[in-house]
Amino acid sequence: MNKILLSVTLAATLTWVSAPGAAELHLPDFDALDADAVPVTGSELGQGGNWVLAVVDGGLPSARRFLDALGSKNERFGSNVVVLVVGTTQQFDALRSAYVGLGDVRWLRAQNPGVLATLGLTGVPARFALHPDGRIATRRAGLGRSPDEVARQVRAWAGSSAQGEGEHAQ
Repeated sequence: MNKILLSVTLAATLTWVSAPGAAELHLPDFDALDADAVPVTGSELGQGGNWVLAVVDGGLPSARRFLDALGSKNERFGSNVVVLVVGTTQQFDALRSAYVGLGDVRWLRAQNPGVLATLGLTGVPARFALHPDGRIATRRAGLGRSPDEVARQVRAWAGSSAQGEGEHAQ
């Protein structure tokens, strides 16, 4: 019975759930660099609409698995989806160029791995669904039950744009 309860508790922890007191929790501020190496703070990321912050470690295979899952339906996302890569400039550049098919996703590189602690994360990949003012609506850790789940959750919160007739994902 204890094993069943532990399994259920673990599964519940790894599902997309509302953050406790989500109306009160705000995304902590953090420092990063954008694709042009310009410093950006987390507080500058509000888009005027719902947005998603996805956090990956560029040195782990889970980063590519997560980004593959995000693009599993060949959807294209806008700049209201922000991917924060923890890692080297080379890892950041490699991921960014490999996943241009995701659309106008905004790419950021964390300047230091301490950003995980700042964001209250114990592991990656992770994603936050955020209100325009930075209030956390939901947060999710892990890859999800299936690749489609990642894209579906991001699409449900931040939306996506369908590809045109002549476009094909790369």
